[in-house]
Amino acid sequence: MAKSAQAPAAPDTQERDARSRLHGRAGWTLLALGLLFGVTLEALEAFRVSWIVADAWRNRLWSLAHFHAEAMGLLNLVYGPWAGALPDASARTASRVLVIGSALLPLGFVLGGLAHPEGDPGIGILLTPVGAALVISVAVRQAIRAWRS
Repeated sequence: MAKSAQAPAAPDTQERDARSRLHGRAGWTLLALGLLFGVTLEALEAFRVSWIVADAWRNRLWSLAHFHAEAMGLLNLVYGPWAGALPDASARTASRVLVIGSALLPLGFVLGGLAHPEGDPGIGILLTPVGAALVISVAVRQAIRAWRS
């Protein structure tokens, strides 16, 4: 019995599959880290760990990090199939920008709450608006594309 030989996937198809895998990996990683971080944060609050409960800024920023990591994970999971369906070369750039922005957004909140002066977030918070701008730029671009097609 002869095995049927499959033709290798076209480069365009391989690239689309790679983009979908990238968003799947980023999405599941961000979702897992966000959930783990959130459960850990809740446990620290439940046991009244002083360096968490006594610091309102840290508590708030880390709660935002937990939420945004999960939201960005879900966004990447939803975007994965969409990214694989986009035909043009600029879709590769959009995928990378979305993944980088999705990581920077919660990371800025974590770093902003890690070490901060009294009454202000730490310098790491500057990553958050950069990540948000990257994610928003991709979202706007894809919304325009969706309305044009």
